[in-house]
Amino acid sequence: MIEQLPESNDLNRKWWVLASLWLLYASFGLVAGSLAPLLNIIRVDLGMSHATMGAALGAWPFVYLGVSAITGKFLDRYGIQIGLSLGALFIGVSGILRAGAQSGLGLWMAVAVFGLGGPFISIGAPKLVTEWFPVAQRGLAVGLYSTASSLGAITALVVADPIRVAMGSWRWVMVLFGAVSFGSGLLWVAVSARSPSAQNLAPTPVKSLSLLREPTISRILLLAFMIFFISHALGGWMPEMLASQMWSARGAAWLTAVGVAVGVIGSLVIPSRTAPANRPQVLIGLFVAMAIAVWALALSSQVAQVFAVSVIGIARVSTVPMAMLLLMSSRAVPDERMGIAAGLFFTAGEIGGVSGPWVIGIARQNADNFGLSIGILSTVAIAAAIACWVFNKFGYLRHERPGEFR
Repeated sequence: MIEQLPESNDLNRKWWVLASLWLLYASFGLVAGSLAPLLNIIRVDLGMSHATMGAALGAWPFVYLGVSAITGKFLDRYGIQIGLSLGALFIGVSGILRAGAQSGLGLWMAVAVFGLGGPFISIGAPKLVTEWFPVAQRGLAVGLYSTASSLGAITALVVADPIRVAMGSWRWVMVLFGAVSFGSGLLWVAVSARSPSAQNLAPTPVKSLSLLREPTISRILLLAFMIFFISHALGGWMPEMLASQMWSARGAAWLTAVGVAVGVIGSLVIPSRTAPANRPQVLIGLFVAMAIAVWALALSSQVAQVFAVSVIGIARVSTVPMAMLLLMSSRAVPDERMGIAAGLFFTAGEIGGVSGPWVIGIARQNADNFGLSIGILSTVAIAAAIACWVFNKFGYLRHERPGEFR
Protein backbone atom coordinates (compact mmCIF):
# COMPACT_ATOMS: atom_id res chain seq x y z
CA MET A 1 0.00 0.00 0.00
CA ILE A 2 1.30 3.40 -0.96
CA GLU A 3 0.92 6.13 1.63
CA GLN A 4 -0.32 9.25 -0.14
CA LEU A 5 0.71 12.60 1.37
CA PRO A 6 0.94 16.18 0.10
CA GLU A 7 4.08 17.19 -1.77
CA SER A 8 7.02 18.15 0.44
CA ASN A 9 6.85 21.85 -0.49
CA ASP A 10 3.25 21.93 0.74
CA LEU A 11 3.73 20.13 4.04
CA ASN A 12 3.08 23.29 6.04
CA ARG A 13 -0.45 23.27 4.61
CA LYS A 14 -1.35 20.25 6.69
CA TRP A 15 -1.19 22.35 9.86
CA TRP A 16 -3.63 24.89 8.41
CA VAL A 17 -5.93 22.04 7.44
CA LEU A 18 -5.61 20.55 10.94
CA ALA A 19 -6.33 23.96 12.50
CA SER A 20 -9.53 24.28 10.45
CA LEU A 21 -10.55 20.76 11.47
CA TRP A 22 -9.86 21.78 15.08
CA LEU A 23 -12.36 24.65 14.80
CA LEU A 24 -14.98 22.34 13.30
CA TYR A 25 -14.52 19.89 16.14
CA ALA A 26 -14.62 22.73 18.70
CA SER A 27 -18.03 23.81 17.38
CA PHE A 28 -19.06 20.14 17.55
CA GLY A 29 -18.20 20.14 21.26
CA LEU A 30 -19.82 23.53 21.83
CA VAL A 31 -23.21 22.48 20.46
CA ALA A 32 -23.01 18.95 21.90
CA GLY A 33 -22.29 20.40 25.35
CA SER A 34 -24.87 23.17 25.17
CA LEU A 35 -27.56 21.37 27.20
CA ALA A 36 -25.51 20.14 30.17
CA PRO A 37 -24.95 23.48 31.97
CA LEU A 38 -28.61 24.44 31.51
CA LEU A 39 -30.06 20.97 32.00
CA ASN A 40 -32.41 21.64 34.89
CA ILE A 41 -33.58 25.01 33.54
CA ILE A 42 -34.45 23.52 30.15
CA ARG A 43 -36.02 20.43 31.71
CA VAL A 44 -38.34 22.50 33.90
CA ASP A 45 -39.17 24.97 31.12
CA LEU A 46 -40.19 22.19 28.75
CA GLY A 47 -41.90 20.08 31.43
CA MET A 48 -39.59 17.08 31.02
CA SER A 49 -38.83 14.30 33.52
CA HIS A 50 -35.28 13.13 34.27
CA ALA A 51 -35.82 10.03 32.13
CA THR A 52 -37.18 12.08 29.24
CA MET A 53 -34.25 14.46 29.42
CA GLY A 54 -31.91 11.46 29.46
CA ALA A 55 -33.56 10.26 26.25
CA ALA A 56 -33.11 13.71 24.68
CA LEU A 57 -29.43 13.75 25.63
CA GLY A 58 -29.07 10.41 23.86
CA ALA A 59 -31.00 11.48 20.74
CA TRP A 60 -28.05 12.48 18.61
CA PRO A 61 -26.01 9.35 19.38
CA PHE A 62 -29.13 7.36 18.45
CA VAL A 63 -29.23 8.94 14.99
CA TYR A 64 -25.44 8.93 14.75
CA LEU A 65 -25.17 5.17 15.11
CA GLY A 66 -27.69 4.71 12.31
CA VAL A 67 -25.81 6.84 9.78
CA SER A 68 -22.15 6.62 10.80
CA ALA A 69 -21.27 3.57 8.69
CA ILE A 70 -22.92 5.22 5.67
CA THR A 71 -21.06 8.43 6.45
CA GLY A 72 -17.75 6.56 6.48
CA LYS A 73 -18.43 5.17 2.99
CA PHE A 74 -19.50 8.65 1.83
CA LEU A 75 -16.24 10.15 3.05
CA ASP A 76 -14.17 7.43 1.39
CA ARG A 77 -15.96 8.06 -1.91
CA TYR A 78 -16.52 11.83 -2.00
CA GLY A 79 -13.79 13.13 0.30
CA ILE A 80 -13.48 15.18 3.43
CA GLN A 81 -14.03 18.58 1.77
CA ILE A 82 -17.72 17.93 1.15
CA GLY A 83 -18.21 15.74 4.21
CA LEU A 84 -16.87 18.14 6.81
CA SER A 85 -18.85 21.01 5.27
CA LEU A 86 -22.07 19.02 5.60
CA GLY A 87 -21.17 18.21 9.19
CA ALA A 88 -20.84 21.87 10.14
CA LEU A 89 -24.15 22.64 8.42
CA PHE A 90 -26.17 19.98 10.26
CA ILE A 91 -24.62 20.87 13.62
CA GLY A 92 -25.48 24.53 13.15
CA VAL A 93 -29.06 23.63 12.21
CA SER A 94 -29.32 21.50 15.34
CA GLY A 95 -28.38 24.50 17.48
CA ILE A 96 -31.05 26.66 15.87
CA LEU A 97 -33.72 23.98 16.22
CA ARG A 98 -32.90 23.54 19.92
CA ALA A 99 -33.65 27.22 20.39
CA GLY A 100 -37.12 26.70 18.93
CA ALA A 101 -38.05 23.55 20.86
CA GLN A 102 -41.42 23.81 22.66
CA SER A 103 -41.62 20.33 24.17
CA GLY A 104 -39.56 17.31 25.09
CA LEU A 105 -40.27 15.80 21.68
CA GLY A 106 -39.20 19.00 19.96
CA LEU A 107 -35.95 19.04 21.89
CA TRP A 108 -35.36 15.36 21.09
CA MET A 109 -35.78 16.04 17.36
CA ALA A 110 -33.51 19.09 17.48
CA VAL A 111 -30.78 17.13 19.23
CA ALA A 112 -31.30 14.24 16.80
CA VAL A 113 -30.36 16.49 13.85
CA PHE A 114 -26.94 16.82 15.45
CA GLY A 115 -26.57 13.09 14.83
CA LEU A 116 -26.69 13.72 11.08
CA GLY A 117 -23.75 16.12 11.21
CA GLY A 118 -21.65 14.70 14.01
CA PRO A 119 -20.45 11.64 12.06
CA PHE A 120 -19.00 13.77 9.27
CA ILE A 121 -16.77 15.55 11.81
CA SER A 122 -15.73 12.69 14.07
CA ILE A 123 -15.23 10.19 11.22
CA GLY A 124 -13.75 12.77 8.87
CA ALA A 125 -11.13 13.78 11.47
CA PRO A 126 -9.18 10.48 11.55
CA LYS A 127 -9.54 10.19 7.78
CA LEU A 128 -8.02 13.66 7.41
CA VAL A 129 -5.13 12.60 9.64
CA THR A 130 -4.42 9.48 7.58
CA GLU A 131 -4.49 11.56 4.37
CA TRP A 132 -2.28 14.40 5.55
CA PHE A 133 0.07 13.02 8.21
CA PRO A 134 2.76 10.32 8.15
CA VAL A 135 2.40 7.44 10.58
CA ALA A 136 4.92 8.81 13.08
CA GLN A 137 2.99 12.11 13.41
CA ARG A 138 -0.50 10.69 13.76
CA GLY A 139 -0.37 10.39 17.53
CA LEU A 140 0.36 14.11 17.78
CA ALA A 141 -2.29 15.04 15.19
CA VAL A 142 -4.98 12.91 16.87
CA GLY A 143 -4.04 14.31 20.26
CA LEU A 144 -4.34 17.86 18.94
CA TYR A 145 -7.71 17.54 17.24
CA SER A 146 -9.06 15.57 20.21
CA THR A 147 -8.65 18.66 22.39
CA ALA A 148 -11.06 20.65 20.23
CA SER A 149 -14.33 18.97 21.18
CA SER A 150 -13.37 19.11 24.84
CA LEU A 151 -12.49 22.80 24.68
CA GLY A 152 -15.78 23.44 22.90
CA ALA A 153 -17.60 21.64 25.71
CA ILE A 154 -15.63 23.65 28.29
CA THR A 155 -16.69 26.86 26.60
CA ALA A 156 -20.32 25.75 26.70
CA LEU A 157 -20.08 24.93 30.41
CA VAL A 158 -18.48 28.27 31.26
CA VAL A 159 -20.41 30.73 29.09
CA ALA A 160 -23.85 29.15 28.66
CA ASP A 161 -25.38 30.38 31.91
CA PRO A 162 -23.86 33.90 31.77
CA ILE A 163 -25.19 34.26 28.20
CA ARG A 164 -28.59 33.03 29.36
CA VAL A 165 -28.65 35.62 32.15
CA ALA A 166 -27.43 38.41 29.86
CA MET A 167 -29.87 37.66 27.04
CA GLY A 168 -32.81 36.55 29.17
CA SER A 169 -33.35 33.06 27.78
CA TRP A 170 -31.57 29.77 27.30
CA ARG A 171 -32.80 29.79 23.71
CA TRP A 172 -30.38 32.55 22.69
CA VAL A 173 -27.53 30.38 23.90
CA MET A 174 -28.52 27.73 21.38
CA VAL A 175 -28.80 30.30 18.58
CA LEU A 176 -25.32 31.67 19.24
CA PHE A 177 -23.74 28.24 19.46
CA GLY A 178 -25.39 27.21 16.20
CA ALA A 179 -24.02 30.35 14.53
CA VAL A 180 -20.49 29.39 15.63
CA SER A 181 -20.86 26.09 13.80
CA PHE A 182 -21.96 27.86 10.63
CA GLY A 183 -18.92 30.15 10.89
CA SER A 184 -16.45 27.30 11.34
CA GLY A 185 -18.01 25.55 8.34
CA LEU A 186 -17.48 28.61 6.15
CA LEU A 187 -13.84 28.78 7.26
CA TRP A 188 -13.37 25.09 6.42
CA VAL A 189 -14.82 25.67 2.94
CA ALA A 190 -12.26 28.43 2.37
CA VAL A 191 -9.30 26.42 3.71
CA SER A 192 -10.20 23.17 1.97
CA ALA A 193 -10.70 24.97 -1.36
CA ARG A 194 -7.08 26.14 -1.17
CA SER A 195 -5.77 22.85 0.22
CA PRO A 196 -7.50 19.91 -1.49
CA SER A 197 -6.84 16.57 0.18
CA ALA A 198 -4.70 13.91 -1.37
CA GLN A 199 -6.48 11.43 -3.60
CA ASN A 200 -6.16 7.73 -2.97
CA LEU A 201 -4.05 6.14 -5.66
CA ALA A 202 -5.36 2.61 -5.39
CA PRO A 203 -8.54 2.20 -3.34
CA THR A 204 -8.74 -1.16 -1.62
CA PRO A 205 -12.12 -2.92 -1.87
CA VAL A 206 -12.72 -3.31 1.85
CA LYS A 207 -16.31 -3.80 3.08
CA SER A 208 -17.68 -3.19 6.55
CA LEU A 209 -18.44 -6.87 7.19
CA SER A 210 -14.91 -7.92 6.26
CA LEU A 211 -13.51 -5.48 8.82
CA LEU A 212 -15.91 -6.76 11.48
CA ARG A 213 -14.55 -10.27 10.98
CA GLU A 214 -11.09 -9.11 12.08
CA PRO A 215 -10.66 -10.05 15.78
CA THR A 216 -8.67 -6.90 16.54
CA ILE A 217 -11.29 -4.60 15.01
CA SER A 218 -14.26 -6.23 16.75
CA ARG A 219 -12.55 -5.94 20.13
CA ILE A 220 -11.65 -2.30 19.60
CA LEU A 221 -15.33 -1.68 18.76
CA LEU A 222 -16.35 -3.24 22.09
CA LEU A 223 -13.97 -0.89 23.89
CA ALA A 224 -15.48 2.02 21.93
CA PHE A 225 -18.96 1.07 23.18
CA MET A 226 -17.87 1.19 26.83
CA ILE A 227 -15.82 4.36 26.40
CA PHE A 228 -18.74 6.26 24.87
CA PHE A 229 -21.24 4.86 27.39
CA ILE A 230 -19.26 6.44 30.22
CA SER A 231 -18.25 9.63 28.41
CA HIS A 232 -21.72 10.57 27.14
CA ALA A 233 -23.37 9.72 30.44
CA LEU A 234 -20.96 11.92 32.36
CA GLY A 235 -21.04 14.63 29.70
CA GLY A 236 -24.78 14.99 30.16
CA TRP A 237 -25.28 14.30 33.87
CA MET A 238 -22.09 15.29 35.72
CA PRO A 239 -23.10 18.94 36.34
CA GLU A 240 -26.37 17.79 37.91
CA MET A 241 -24.54 15.09 39.90
CA LEU A 242 -22.30 17.77 41.39
CA ALA A 243 -25.20 20.18 41.89
CA SER A 244 -27.00 17.50 43.90
CA GLN A 245 -24.18 17.68 46.46
CA MET A 246 -22.64 20.94 47.67
CA TRP A 247 -22.29 22.90 44.43
CA SER A 248 -24.47 25.56 42.88
CA ALA A 249 -25.64 24.95 39.31
CA ARG A 250 -23.05 27.38 37.94
CA GLY A 251 -20.32 26.07 40.24
CA ALA A 252 -21.03 22.50 39.11
CA ALA A 253 -20.80 23.55 35.46
CA TRP A 254 -17.53 25.36 36.05
CA LEU A 255 -16.02 22.47 37.98
CA THR A 256 -16.98 20.13 35.15
CA ALA A 257 -15.28 22.53 32.75
CA VAL A 258 -12.12 22.50 34.88
CA GLY A 259 -12.09 18.71 34.74
CA VAL A 260 -12.35 18.73 30.96
CA ALA A 261 -9.62 21.39 30.76
CA VAL A 262 -7.28 19.15 32.74
CA GLY A 263 -8.28 16.34 30.40
CA VAL A 264 -7.33 18.45 27.39
CA ILE A 265 -3.82 18.86 28.79
CA GLY A 266 -3.65 15.12 29.28
CA SER A 267 -4.80 14.43 25.72
CA LEU A 268 -2.02 16.64 24.38
CA VAL A 269 0.53 14.48 26.17
CA ILE A 270 -0.80 10.94 26.49
CA PRO A 271 -1.59 9.97 22.87
CA SER A 272 1.53 11.58 21.39
CA ARG A 273 3.94 10.35 24.07
CA THR A 274 2.68 6.77 24.42
CA ALA A 275 4.54 4.18 22.35
CA PRO A 276 2.19 1.99 20.27
CA ALA A 277 3.10 -1.13 22.24
CA ASN A 278 2.10 0.60 25.50
CA ARG A 279 -1.28 1.95 24.40
CA PRO A 280 -3.33 -0.96 25.81
CA GLN A 281 -1.67 -0.66 29.24
CA VAL A 282 -2.31 3.09 29.32
CA LEU A 283 -5.97 2.50 28.43
CA ILE A 284 -6.26 -0.01 31.29
CA GLY A 285 -4.85 2.56 33.70
CA LEU A 286 -7.30 5.21 32.48
CA PHE A 287 -10.28 2.87 32.90
CA VAL A 288 -9.24 1.90 36.44
CA ALA A 289 -8.72 5.55 37.40
CA MET A 290 -12.19 6.36 36.06
CA ALA A 291 -13.81 3.49 37.97
CA ILE A 292 -12.37 4.73 41.26
CA ALA A 293 -12.66 8.49 40.78
CA VAL A 294 -16.33 8.46 39.77
CA TRP A 295 -17.32 7.46 43.32
CA ALA A 296 -16.15 10.84 44.61
CA LEU A 297 -19.17 12.36 42.86
CA ALA A 298 -21.31 10.83 45.61
CA LEU A 299 -19.20 12.32 48.43
CA SER A 300 -19.85 15.54 50.30
CA SER A 301 -16.18 16.58 50.18
CA GLN A 302 -15.61 19.33 47.65
CA VAL A 303 -11.83 18.79 47.77
CA ALA A 304 -12.24 15.13 46.85
CA GLN A 305 -14.63 16.05 44.05
CA VAL A 306 -12.25 18.62 42.56
CA PHE A 307 -9.49 16.01 42.43
CA ALA A 308 -11.79 13.28 41.13
CA VAL A 309 -13.31 15.46 38.41
CA SER A 310 -9.78 16.21 37.15
CA VAL A 311 -8.95 12.50 37.00
CA ILE A 312 -12.25 11.79 35.24
CA GLY A 313 -11.51 14.57 32.76
CA ILE A 314 -8.15 13.05 31.82
CA ALA A 315 -9.72 9.63 31.34
CA ARG A 316 -12.73 10.90 29.37
CA VAL A 317 -10.71 13.02 26.96
CA SER A 318 -7.82 10.59 26.42
CA THR A 319 -9.56 7.23 26.00
CA VAL A 320 -11.18 8.03 22.64
CA PRO A 321 -7.98 9.13 20.84
CA MET A 322 -6.07 6.23 22.39
CA ALA A 323 -8.63 3.72 21.11
CA MET A 324 -8.70 5.46 17.72
CA LEU A 325 -4.92 5.14 17.48
CA LEU A 326 -5.27 1.42 18.12
CA LEU A 327 -7.65 1.30 15.16
CA MET A 328 -5.34 3.37 12.94
CA SER A 329 -2.43 1.11 13.86
CA SER A 330 -4.19 -2.08 12.87
CA ARG A 331 -2.86 -3.71 9.72
CA ALA A 332 -6.45 -4.71 8.98
CA VAL A 333 -7.37 -1.08 8.15
CA PRO A 334 -5.92 0.36 4.93
CA ASP A 335 -5.47 4.14 5.04
CA GLU A 336 -7.80 4.63 2.08
CA ARG A 337 -10.59 2.85 3.98
CA MET A 338 -10.17 4.67 7.26
CA GLY A 339 -13.60 6.23 6.67
CA ILE A 340 -15.36 2.86 6.85
CA ALA A 341 -13.28 1.75 9.85
CA ALA A 342 -13.91 4.99 11.73
CA GLY A 343 -17.60 4.71 10.85
CA LEU A 344 -17.74 1.30 12.50
CA PHE A 345 -15.81 2.65 15.50
CA PHE A 346 -18.24 5.47 16.08
CA THR A 347 -21.26 3.30 15.34
CA ALA A 348 -20.23 0.98 18.15
CA GLY A 349 -19.31 3.95 20.30
CA GLU A 350 -22.59 5.76 19.83
CA ILE A 351 -24.57 2.67 20.77
CA GLY A 352 -22.90 3.28 24.11
CA GLY A 353 -23.47 7.00 23.68
CA VAL A 354 -27.21 6.43 23.38
CA SER A 355 -27.32 3.94 26.22
CA GLY A 356 -25.26 5.91 28.73
CA PRO A 357 -27.35 9.07 29.28
CA TRP A 358 -30.59 7.09 29.01
CA VAL A 359 -29.55 4.40 31.52
CA ILE A 360 -28.27 7.01 33.97
CA GLY A 361 -31.48 9.02 33.59
CA ILE A 362 -33.58 5.94 34.37
CA ALA A 363 -31.35 5.02 37.32
CA ARG A 364 -31.71 8.55 38.74
CA GLN A 365 -35.47 8.50 38.15
CA ASN A 366 -35.80 5.31 40.22
CA ALA A 367 -33.45 6.19 43.10
CA ASP A 368 -33.23 8.88 45.74
CA ASN A 369 -29.85 10.10 44.46
CA PHE A 370 -27.14 9.37 41.92
CA GLY A 371 -25.60 6.48 43.90
CA LEU A 372 -27.01 3.78 41.62
CA SER A 373 -25.99 5.76 38.54
CA ILE A 374 -22.42 6.08 39.79
CA GLY A 375 -22.29 2.36 40.54
CA ILE A 376 -23.29 1.60 36.95
CA LEU A 377 -20.61 3.91 35.55
CA SER A 378 -17.92 2.40 37.77
CA THR A 379 -18.93 -1.13 36.78
CA VAL A 380 -18.71 -0.32 33.07
CA ALA A 381 -15.26 1.24 33.57
CA ILE A 382 -14.03 -1.86 35.42
CA ALA A 383 -15.43 -4.07 32.66
CA ALA A 384 -13.57 -1.98 30.07
CA ALA A 385 -10.30 -2.33 31.99
CA ILE A 386 -10.72 -6.12 32.26
CA ALA A 387 -11.65 -6.45 28.59
CA CYS A 388 -8.66 -4.37 27.50
CA TRP A 389 -6.33 -6.46 29.67
CA VAL A 390 -7.70 -9.73 28.22
CA PHE A 391 -7.51 -8.49 24.63
CA ASN A 392 -3.95 -7.30 25.11
CA LYS A 393 -2.88 -10.51 26.85
CA PHE A 394 -3.97 -12.57 23.86
CA GLY A 395 -2.36 -10.20 21.38
CA TYR A 396 -5.47 -8.72 19.79
CA LEU A 397 -4.34 -5.14 20.40
CA ARG A 398 -0.77 -5.57 19.16
CA HIS A 399 -0.92 -4.94 15.43
CA GLU A 400 1.31 -1.90 14.93
CA ARG A 401 2.20 -0.86 11.42
CA PRO A 402 5.78 -0.52 10.27
CA GLY A 403 7.10 2.98 10.82
CA GLU A 404 5.40 3.72 14.14
CA PHE A 405 7.75 4.77 16.88
CA ARG A 406 8.33 2.29 19.66
